[in-house]
Amino acid sequence: MDINMEIEKIVKYRNASLLFKDRKNEFALASIIDRIKNDYKNYNFNFSEFENISLKQMDKVRHIKKYKDFSTEEVLCIYLKRVLDRKFHIKYPNRNEYMHSLFDMISALSKMNDFSIYRFDFKDFFNTVSSEYVFKKFILASSLERDQLDLLEKFVKETKYAYAGLNTSNIICEIIAKHFDEILTQKFKHYGLIFYRRYIDDGILIFNTRIDEAKCLSIINETINEVFDDKGINVIKRCKTRINESKSKYISIRDMKSNIGSITLNGASRKKLDEKEFDFLGYEFRIISWLYKKKMGLRFEIVFKYGITQQKIDKYTNRIKKIIDDYIKDKDVELLRHRLKAFTHRTVYQVQRNNSMIWKSKGFISNYTELRYRTDSLTKETTTFLKKSILNYCRREFRGKLPYFLKGKEDESIYSLMNNLENNRTLLFVEPIGINQSGLEKLCKQIGIETSNKKYEDLVGEYLIKVNVGH
Repeated sequence: MDINMEIEKIVKYRNASLLFKDRKNEFALASIIDRIKNDYKNYNFNFSEFENISLKQMDKVRHIKKYKDFSTEEVLCIYLKRVLDRKFHIKYPNRNEYMHSLFDMISALSKMNDFSIYRFDFKDFFNTVSSEYVFKKFILASSLERDQLDLLEKFVKETKYAYAGLNTSNIICEIIAKHFDEILTQKFKHYGLIFYRRYIDDGILIFNTRIDEAKCLSIINETINEVFDDKGINVIKRCKTRINESKSKYISIRDMKSNIGSITLNGASRKKLDEKEFDFLGYEFRIISWLYKKKMGLRFEIVFKYGITQQKIDKYTNRIKKIIDDYIKDKDVELLRHRLKAFTHRTVYQVQRNNSMIWKSKGFISNYTELRYRTDSLTKETTTFLKKSILNYCRREFRGKLPYFLKGKEDESIYSLMNNLENNRTLLFVEPIGINQSGLEKLCKQIGIETSNKKYEDLVGEYLIKVNVGH
């Protein structure tokens, strides 16, 4: 893996990922590549010189570290990520795959007499993982080339932690978290563990029997200490990784029916006993326990309801609000139409990565695709959001005078989240199976994007950015 060749590939890939209007010309690219090669040769770089950026997300502010675009530090950081990816072959978690498997497990739980659920997350995960610790405990003994190890050692000493925003942070955290997963599942296997998934800093455990909440927390903390705080590893900055106990959630179905013997129906055919909820990766799960009067006596049953968390409802409501607010300012009804259509559809496109094409899927429907199979079991809040959010906000802001494209039957509208979720409506920007070049040019012209002498993938990028999907 020649570093000079990798520098060229990284710089050219970074440039190709920019919008057409922002790309460097060949002369500028050659100059950047030469500068970075010379900086590397002369060790003229400092990985501690990153920018501190604050990103506002709803009512929270997220702090990240970032190197300047096309800086030597940025390109070498990307290079180190590629080195680690190729050496450790870490399989990054796939959110939709994880959620599909969780929903399958939930379906099985409804038929089980006993189970427990423990939901946990790490507090400020990336910023608490010592990159130097991971290097010494897991990377140093790997068969990397000497110059790669030297560069990595300089990197971890100057960065200290796997800060959010740095290209290497995901792989560094996954290297150590993989060991956490292995040891945790081993420790819980004697407690009836039937399901475990961890998506970055969020984890969920499901057992086929009751396990004490305190026992769950104790074993998790024991595993954290074993993996993240090995006293035999001598580093300046140690891991500060710990569980965010305020966000942990424990549910035992045995506890939910513990007082069943003292319940009387008083002539009713059924009675609601209890209701618990937990969330995972933006989805909300509610477990409702009922006591039914049957001919053979009383029967205990549980029902699951599904939805998205209130935090996510607020997040997507704010996106709708921004789309409408932008229209009120610019009065561009076609841009409003395209943005609402993109918001309410699944968007699929491809991007080139090295010598292969990577499929991308974005949007609310893509993020919450599991709900389309369970629309008859949605929470009330989620149903209202899916059916009414766009129309209600538009009616309020436009004082009942809806734009032409929002008039008609609500349940048949292609701007309805519920309708599009049920039908999995998709904007497919992939030739030749989706929108073709002429169709894409037509879409772009409708919202003021110049189309002359632009490739298909360039127009896709400009269109998706202008309609607020991102690329």
